[in-house]
Amino acid sequence: MSHQEKSTALLSAQTIVSRFDIGYTTLHKFVKHGLLTPIRFSKRLVRYRASEIEALIEATAKNGGVL
Repeated sequence: MSHQEKSTALLSAQTIVSRFDIGYTTLHKFVKHGLLTPIRFSKRLVRYRASEIEALIEATAKNGGVL
């Protein structure tokens, strides 16, 4: 996957939870606090930008797990 494809990739919650080893609760907290922007296609079809997830996880890791 090229850098351009990574930055525009949309991921489901299930993919994020398994790929980045975080829980659904953590994902929902990120959204609640405005750290992630969900892209809603319908009530049940929600995706997240891979670039936002990666940046957030990276920032959290640099700060010792604190946002």
